[in-house]
Amino acid sequence: MRRTGTRFGDTRKRAGCGLMRFPVEARRAPCNPAKGCRGRSPCQPWGVCSTLLCESFRLGPALAVWLCSVMVGCAALPPRPSQILSVATLNLAHGRGSAPTQLGLPQETFVANVDAVAAVIKRERPDVLAVQEADAPSTWSGSFDHVQRLAAATGYPHIHHGIHFDTDKRGLKLEYGTALLAHRVFDTPASFRFAARPVDTKGFVTAEIEFDGRPLLVASAHLDARSASIRSRQVEKMISCLSSSGKPIVLMGDLNSRWSQEYDAVRLLASRLGLQAYRPDQPGLATFRANGPSKRIDWILISPELEFVDYRVWPDQLSDHLAVAADLRWRN
Repeated sequence: MRRTGTRFGDTRKRAGCGLMRFPVEARRAPCNPAKGCRGRSPCQPWGVCSTLLCESFRLGPALAVWLCSVMVGCAALPPRPSQILSVATLNLAHGRGSAPTQLGLPQETFVANVDAVAAVIKRERPDVLAVQEADAPSTWSGSFDHVQRLAAATGYPHIHHGIHFDTDKRGLKLEYGTALLAHRVFDTPASFRFAARPVDTKGFVTAEIEFDGRPLLVASAHLDARSASIRSRQVEKMISCLSSSGKPIVLMGDLNSRWSQEYDAVRLLASRLGLQAYRPDQPGLATFRANGPSKRIDWILISPELEFVDYRVWPDQLSDHLAVAADLRWRN
């Protein structure tokens, strides 16, 4: 009996498919000391940033996010209706935050960056979180398990972490992939690795959850960033694996693809699997790069049995990507 909450032993080598507010809101815009502290704070959508919060941003985003999470103005959100499923996806960028590379950064930087992500997750409270570039203990990212630390800090009892790339050569130990974290029990979790590459092999993980009395397949995916032809082959593998599930799907992740051409990866996935995206041509939903987003490459795709109640891009600069979140419900 395999236990949810750990990385499963067979997720590293699995290659087959046997297992199977409608307007976007500009709320919670973070303080930007460079532009002055105007507008609303991350946790006070109705108020003005305090001087203390602004000063904390000068000392570092991790401190500011933590401070915001404990400020009196951060009133607890009301319980979410059981008919609503909140989901979110974020590329963790190996915990490097806004740095251009993780190489050479001290461990405390990775700890602070993962904790900053945790503070935002606790603020937003998604029921299911999908992450990519999620590291197990790796030499280049502080040598600790980012997913386990994130789960411990946010209270997610169920973790499914698929390792898509692992190596231990010449003193360099690397293990990373995609993951799902949830407050709901995972059934039939599975991990799929795309064709191996010398570096940066990608993949996706899936798990079944129960939502409002019905089964739902959730997935966290990461497609190749450099080659459209490689993404096309990866999409074909995903279609082969997901089309046989027989269940409604919520597919989340960094797809490194925009909704511009019919052959783009995200459109192929949507059309071939019968999934829908939230207003794919709408401006204002770019996710990359986080410090000046111009490309929408992080997506949440859902089966037609579901509908979007809300869809938003979080403004918090936690990595080189912005996180995407959605509230979903059954269409009937």
